[in-house]
Amino acid sequence: MAVIREPKEKDLMHFTRYAIEHFHIVREHENGPLSDRLRERKYWAADQLFGNDDGQKLLIAEKSGEMIGYIFGTIENPGSESEYGCVREIFVDEFYRREGIGTELCEALMKWMHERGVTGVQLDMLASYPKAELFFESIGFSPMKKLYRWSPKSV
Repeated sequence: MAVIREPKEKDLMHFTRYAIEHFHIVREHENGPLSDRLRERKYWAADQLFGNDDGQKLLIAEKSGEMIGYIFGTIENPGSESEYGCVREIFVDEFYRREGIGTELCEALMKWMHERGVTGVQLDMLASYPKAELFFESIGFSPMKKLYRWSPKSV
């Protein structure tokens, strides 16, 4: 069982490291020089850790005083009829996976969204992660549609 909490300044190093690991897993295929994208990811991590936006939430999982994972979610179209929550990222240190940490993080984020009146939550997931798909289905998410991406072939 982990402690799920708000981020603290002391989390910056671990959060940045985990955010970069997440990047390597799901976003490395994006265009642009890798060094520039990694630098942007570092800035993104600091912005999220110290951000104060009512429409987004970053939660940290901690065990024995050490950060072991995070979840980041947003509320899209707040106050409108089309308002919905979105799980943007979730990451648990490989050593702590399959211990329920991801479930605890998701439950805490869903509680935050529910308290703000959000009735629907969605997430985007790359098709090449069947374990993630099984995880999200096990906690109550169901697939809605398939989205295809086209990329021009290199000449």
